[in-house]
Amino acid sequence: MSDIQDEYIKQHVSASQINNTVRLSRFFIVSILIVSAYVYGIYQFYFAKPSFYFNLWFIGTELLCCLCLLINSVYFKPDQFALAHAHRWLQVQNLVIGSCIASGMGLVYYYLPLYNPAFSHVHALILSALLLIVSQAFALTFLTQRLTYFCLAFIPAIFPYLTSQFINTETSDPLFHLTINFALIVILLCANITSRIHQRISSLYSKNNRLVENAKQQVLWTDELCKQLQAEINKSKDIELQLQLNNQLLEQKVKERTADIAKMNADLENQQQNLVLAHEIAGLRPWDWNIKDREILVTDSKQQKILKPSKLHHYQLQNIIHLDDIEQFKHAMKQHLRGQSPLYEASYRIQNSNGKWKWVHDIGRVIARDPVNKKPLRMVGIRRDIHQERTDQERLKLAASVLQQAAEGIFILDDQLCYIDVNPFYEQLTGFTHQHIIGKNLFDITANHKSQQRSSHYSILQQLEKIGEFDGELHEEFLSGKEQTIWMHINAITDEQNRVTHYIGIVSDLTERKLQEQRLSYLENYDPLTDLPNRFYYNYQLHQYLVSQQDSIKQLAVIRLNIDRFRPLNEFLTNSGGDELLRQVAQRLRLTNAEALFVAHLNGDDFAIVYEISPIHPSIQQHCEHISKAFSLPFNIFGQDHIITLSMGVAFYPENGRQLDYLNNCAEQALAEAKNLGGNTCRFYSNNNTALLEQGIYLERDLRHAINNNELIVYYQPKINFSDRNIYGFEALVRWNHPSKGIIPPNLFIPLAEQTSLISDIGRIVIQQTAKQIRYWNNIGFDNICVSVNVVAQQLQRGQLLEDLDHAIHTYNICGSSLELEITESSLLENSVTVKNLLNEIKKRKIHISLDDFGTGYSSLAYLADFPIDILKIDRSFVSKIGQNKQEAIVSAMIAMGKAMGMMVVAEGIETKQQLEYLQDLECDIAQGFLFSKPLPEKEATTYLEQHRLIPS
Repeated sequence: MSDIQDEYIKQHVSASQINNTVRLSRFFIVSILIVSAYVYGIYQFYFAKPSFYFNLWFIGTELLCCLCLLINSVYFKPDQFALAHAHRWLQVQNLVIGSCIASGMGLVYYYLPLYNPAFSHVHALILSALLLIVSQAFALTFLTQRLTYFCLAFIPAIFPYLTSQFINTETSDPLFHLTINFALIVILLCANITSRIHQRISSLYSKNNRLVENAKQQVLWTDELCKQLQAEINKSKDIELQLQLNNQLLEQKVKERTADIAKMNADLENQQQNLVLAHEIAGLRPWDWNIKDREILVTDSKQQKILKPSKLHHYQLQNIIHLDDIEQFKHAMKQHLRGQSPLYEASYRIQNSNGKWKWVHDIGRVIARDPVNKKPLRMVGIRRDIHQERTDQERLKLAASVLQQAAEGIFILDDQLCYIDVNPFYEQLTGFTHQHIIGKNLFDITANHKSQQRSSHYSILQQLEKIGEFDGELHEEFLSGKEQTIWMHINAITDEQNRVTHYIGIVSDLTERKLQEQRLSYLENYDPLTDLPNRFYYNYQLHQYLVSQQDSIKQLAVIRLNIDRFRPLNEFLTNSGGDELLRQVAQRLRLTNAEALFVAHLNGDDFAIVYEISPIHPSIQQHCEHISKAFSLPFNIFGQDHIITLSMGVAFYPENGRQLDYLNNCAEQALAEAKNLGGNTCRFYSNNNTALLEQGIYLERDLRHAINNNELIVYYQPKINFSDRNIYGFEALVRWNHPSKGIIPPNLFIPLAEQTSLISDIGRIVIQQTAKQIRYWNNIGFDNICVSVNVVAQQLQRGQLLEDLDHAIHTYNICGSSLELEITESSLLENSVTVKNLLNEIKKRKIHISLDDFGTGYSSLAYLADFPIDILKIDRSFVSKIGQNKQEAIVSAMIAMGKAMGMMVVAEGIETKQQLEYLQDLECDIAQGFLFSKPLPEKEATTYLEQHRLIPS
């Protein structure tokens, strides 16, 4: 019987696969029409050079697809074709479409790049990948009812791509092929899984149909039994007639049988009580409906019979029956009363006195009808409480559904640890079907050829016998060939006498979890971009070398490497190009440091190498030279060659330190020294730099405290008009009023501040204090004072300068023309467009802009023409050498150029009358220097301003 059923299911599944594929293949053909047109349209739109063969392919593909679609629609209408013909047609159709896709890929990938020079190999890769991936995605969607249909379209389509990996190996991109190969494998795996899912669904559907047919057969058998019961009832009526004939004989013996009858009555009463008890226990409530007299005899919950009008009873019954069940109840009752059904039977919910709903099963039959019109006269029946049965059935259905749908493997064993039931997930987990597992012992389906496995299995069986429970992780190799890491939990089920009757096991697949743990461990210790150890793993491994292996490693070197000018190169290459450069740098470091203990990627363009110094290894100098030589070869980034250089800093263990952090700091300091020398060099750490390093750290720490404690003050150096010797204004110069060291000049802390963000904080403080002082001078009558403030490149680029200026102007209510910003030439080098826009915004606030130290930096006349500069400031190095012919010529040219361009010219560093007179003869505008005054504190600057309103000639 099982073989017949399996054959039926197999035939049904096969027919279902063919029918569904015929229906879905139309959508697949339409999809191929669309994607072919899309690829053809992209080529025609972007590469307007028609190709005869490509046009021929497009027209042929469209015609073949339309022909296949027409044949599908005309000759393979639903339920109007032979399965064998449809099967052969689907094979031919999928093979033809796959061949069309393959020919299209061959044309795009091989022919078009040769035919059309504008159509590059990259374009060919993109269009061929688009045609392949999209077409196979549609094939995966519509052709996986049977795996062979999918493969007939899939294998020809990927043939040109597979051959391309072995033909054009020089021009092919390994990463592209690796990516597409992985995608194709995933598509094939998905097709296989999808095909199995479709097959299982079709199998389940056929089984359901089989169950429906069985249920119908059961109904037929039930009807047959009812007919037999009716026959028995008819026989009973015949017997009743015979009894009436014999009644006359019984009357003659009444007196003789009185005692017997009394005894029989007593027995009947006992049986009646037993029947009542049985009804009560079984929840049966008989009822007798006298339809003719419109009365009904019902039994209440106390097994007491109550006679009441049938109309009242029906009204009360309709009020307590659930609204969803009333129609079913009425329909069943009408069908039977009209003689359309041999038996009245209905299940419905009624509401009890507590307001709760419970299920009852009502069954009855008309036992008397009018002989003329066949109208019912009397009907009897029984109503039974089936609420608990329905609840139990629903719970059983739910439990069965959970068992089937659970995403964990579940099995049930008997008391001998043999399988009696398993769920589908456990079948999938083990690789065995249900029939191959049932009846076998717990570990009969696993490999036991290793002693360790046998010992583990024996230990589990012993634990189950002793405590009836096991919970643990196992690595099992099943006889089906599958190998899994699982977590198994088994519990014993006992009866009322605490005897084990069954075992229930739950199995979880830990394979994915193990893979995730390995992936997380990799991501924690390795950089995903370069596949090199990251900073965390580098520090851990270096610490192990320093601590755990001191006996084996006597001396090692820590090499810190940095790519020179990586930031502008990264901006030129964009992020993707920068990442590709880092990957290639990491690969070259890996190849050139085969003898190193460790190569790591710390962050950005920072790398580190741990190298053991040993007589059998080249010296550290030779090793670094080897690295530099390896990097003299260019890097090809997206078709362009780039030559990069490295800066390297080396620290030695144990000479430069024995602790991890100190050794890293030494290597970083050596690297910084190499960077300061212009890069492309290697520097070794020297202990002479320790004092400077510590001094810089302490100075930076104290400077941060100074900013927070308001220890920075502003001095003011006067500026004098050459024309009338009036005070034009001041230059604001910052000083550090150290609580213990006194006034610290700027040349000691400004260079350090420029290396950090502290210079921006200092600039903000100077602007605020200067605005405050201008407000004070305006209040005491000096309205036309202009004070200049030095601004560095960092302030221009951080984007905070405008906000600082606006805050100062609005806070102290001063005019923008009272401020002058002195900007060095080097500040204009980077981001010239951004700086130009920023200076234009500053000019909108009427703030003057002065070019400081002109002639000492990257002097360019383009600055004077392109940027909104008002004032040209000649550096003190030129003024101090007035008296030398060449220097005087330079100063004269500067002043003449500034005057010609309509700028005000300022000369700083004037210390002698000779310098003053020479500059005055050249009609310089503003003078500044120690000849007039040194930088003054706020109060002294105010006194100087009051005393020198006008300086006599």
